[in-house]
Amino acid sequence: MNPEPSDPVERADERRQAQGHGDVEEKPDGTIKQRPHGNMDETLVPQAKDHPDEGPFVPEHDLIDSDSSPDASSDHPRSKPDSAA
Repeated sequence: MNPEPSDPVERADERRQAQGHGDVEEKPDGTIKQRPHGNMDETLVPQAKDHPDEGPFVPEHDLIDSDSSPDASSDHPRSKPDSAA
């Protein structure tokens, strides 16, 4: 029987070595792949963008929140003037 070390750092090091590199793998091109584990269904994990030629996500123009968007119209007051506070 192998006695467990009394130092918590040594115990943590042993656990870390037993786990290996975890369940995430980073490829040389920068993509991240999750290794299958447990009841994980690999078909449900997104692999890449459906349409990479479309670029990053841009919300519809009518969904912009005028209170928090820097592109909001200037006629909409964002806060009260100092005199009204």
